Amino acid sequence: MADRIRRLFKERGELIRLIAVIFFSVALIAFTCYHAFSQNPDGDAYFLIETGRYIAVNHKLPDTAYWLITDGVPTMTQQWLCCIVNYAFYSLFGLTGTKYLALILAGVLYGIDYLFAKSITERKSDAMGLAAIMLFMTKAFISTRPYTMTIAASVLMVYVLHRFFSEKEHTPKSITLFYVATALIFVFQANWQISNTFFPMLWICCFIPRLKDKKPSLDLYAIGALGVGIVSTVLNPNGLKGALYIVNTIGDVKGFKIAEMMSPPMKSVKMVFAVIVIALTVYLIKQIPLWLLFASAGSVLASCVYIRCSWMMAIPLACLIVMLKADLVKTLIRTAVFFAFVIYGFIKIPDAMVYYFWLPNEVTEQITSYIPNNEDTVLFTDFNTGNFMMFSGYKIYYDARPDIYGPGIAGSKALNSEMLDVMEGRADYDEFVDKYGFNWFVVSSTDDIKYYLDYNEDRYEIAYEGYGPTVYHKIG
Repeated sequence: MADRIRRLFKERGELIRLIAVIFFSVALIAFTCYHAFSQNPDGDAYFLIETGRYIAVNHKLPDTAYWLITDGVPTMTQQWLCCIVNYAFYSLFGLTGTKYLALILAGVLYGIDYLFAKSITERKSDAMGLAAIMLFMTKAFISTRPYTMTIAASVLMVYVLHRFFSEKEHTPKSITLFYVATALIFVFQANWQISNTFFPMLWICCFIPRLKDKKPSLDLYAIGALGVGIVSTVLNPNGLKGALYIVNTIGDVKGFKIAEMMSPPMKSVKMVFAVIVIALTVYLIKQIPLWLLFASAGSVLASCVYIRCSWMMAIPLACLIVMLKADLVKTLIRTAVFFAFVIYGFIKIPDAMVYYFWLPNEVTEQITSYIPNNEDTVLFTDFNTGNFMMFSGYKIYYDARPDIYGPGIAGSKALNSEMLDVMEGRADYDEFVDKYGFNWFVVSSTDDIKYYLDYNEDRYEIAYEGYGPTVYHKIG
């Protein structure tokens, strides 16, 4: 049987490979379309579009949170370029444009994943498979949020580092190109979402320690690249204050239960990947370069702390798989990935078509029809519905960006402590409602303030209740 299979591949090898590539490509496209269509527009898209509209109309970044019912709250737009791009696609195609944009960004990410995979393996088919694994690990970020391109920029940074440090000798030309590429990546990231410049810096740090003549030392080229990155980060409309965004907001989101900042469950796909990375690192410990050892350890540690960092494991995982010497193991991995991806991709083809024609805002658009948009409306919105109501032209109490409402950005007009008390049920709701004069409320089923509104049914009536948030109106 084995001889027959070998003979078949020998005689029809090119045809079989062509068919396999076609099936894999169709499955990959279906996989990407499914996640791009099903996840967009997400909650953040509304904030990005509205902020992009403001920038396009006023030709400047907002210096105060003009969308809040509280006047004069200082703000900072750390992802202005992403906002402009989101608004451009919305202007051309409406909210369906978010699906097109997510698809394009996912294509860019896969292309950069493939570029990196091709640099560590010779076979194009293996590079396609490795890039698919990397894309699969980042599927939760296939959206118009800044993260897709943050990941792409980080993978590109590792590609630039890997290529530069693979050279036996560095020429003046290669050194110049290395630092120019590094600067461009950091400038882009500083304008796409400045708080995420942290990630390319982490990868550079992995290349700084090295062993020279079996003695530990520091690589001056890598240290220089880190310096170039730090300096280049200042090249953003917010200047040095923007570059210090993370420093200014440290601790400002403490206490907020943000899903992507939670630790992944022990029984999850993410933890399975973490175990695989650890196992491969231990197995190949004598062969892997020092930078990959640091990258593997750092990626697993960051991923176990925050779900939002789980994509980081894609880079060491791709490198470690390539370093396996056993052809049988590689063949098994290649075969398993191929069949899993093809089966998953083809299953998702009908789902992708369904999500393409379904817009999540249909229900929320019904909500806005119940709430008058005039100067008499004082609207309370919860953590997740604020984005859409802001996008719909309403003044809101707050939205899902607690970092910009903390003292590091908002100064003396910081709202996030009060926001947290309201979310956690520690606020005196009678006093809170009277303070702002709220007469309309848009709340989710998990909000503590909903129990207050339901309990005081003599003062608050339900204006809309169905799938999604509930709308309440103050009687009288």
